[in-house]
Amino acid sequence: MGINQLDQEPSYPFSGKVGFYHVTLFNAQTFKLLNSASLVGFSGGLRLYLAFLLAGIAPNFVLIIAASLIIYATYTLDRSLENKEDVINRQELTGANKMTGLIASGIAILIGIALFFSKNLFSPPLLPFFVGILYSRGIPIGTRRIKLKGGSGIKNLVIGITWGGTIGLVIASTGQIAAAIVICFYFGLKLFINSTIFDLKDMKGDLAAGIRTLPISLGEKRLKYLLFSLCSIQHIVLALAMMVGILVRSEIFFVYSFTMSGLVIIYYTPEFESSASWLKRKFRILAINFEPIVLVILSILHPY
Repeated sequence: MGINQLDQEPSYPFSGKVGFYHVTLFNAQTFKLLNSASLVGFSGGLRLYLAFLLAGIAPNFVLIIAASLIIYATYTLDRSLENKEDVINRQELTGANKMTGLIASGIAILIGIALFFSKNLFSPPLLPFFVGILYSRGIPIGTRRIKLKGGSGIKNLVIGITWGGTIGLVIASTGQIAAAIVICFYFGLKLFINSTIFDLKDMKGDLAAGIRTLPISLGEKRLKYLLFSLCSIQHIVLALAMMVGILVRSEIFFVYSFTMSGLVIIYYTPEFESSASWLKRKFRILAINFEPIVLVILSILHPY
């Protein structure tokens, strides 16, 4: 989302204030906070659905819902905590009741963990939750606080390993170890690339907060070379795994995945966020968050 000033009368369904004892628990900005990670959580759950299909396994919808809830909780938790860069990167959340966001995160993570535990899976839900805490708040060591959110590419690597690893752990629990390794690699790189594109959008706020992300360290041109190289390696491995039978063969999945990643790497720039063109303003969201949605629809129309 671009950096937009808050309207005086937001067009949200809950534009009033709800609270007790002079404490506002719910207003328009709080609704934006609670809704800001909904698409991320939904599309994240669909990535697990696609992983089941690639491994040739019938999708487990309980686990897909659980994954969506935990992804939603992790990102809502991050946005509910005070981070200097978010003052610039997420101005639309100014005035939101962060406690409400923390409560929503807690409820979502508990339901997600319970659903995973009901299927005797314990590590997939706990890994992203604890990494999310380290990512947002860090751990105190002496007089310093070590956060995964800083560092050139460290944050992106952590995101890739966390979510790729979580999906891989779920697939590995079915006994498909080779498929799980390839799926972990594929989705890990996918999320590394996607999170780096989001850092490109957030350069202004990250610079103000003193966070040297990959776009800041490398510059836009060298960053695009790096990301396209990783994207090419990612899809070469995917193609080989499909050809030798480790994953289910799907030309549609391969072509759409490579096309969307390539387009967003090559064409996206931060200037798109403030463009007069609706398509440019939404290009990042359509190419990244809607990719798994389109792939799921295509898998229904043309089963693997």
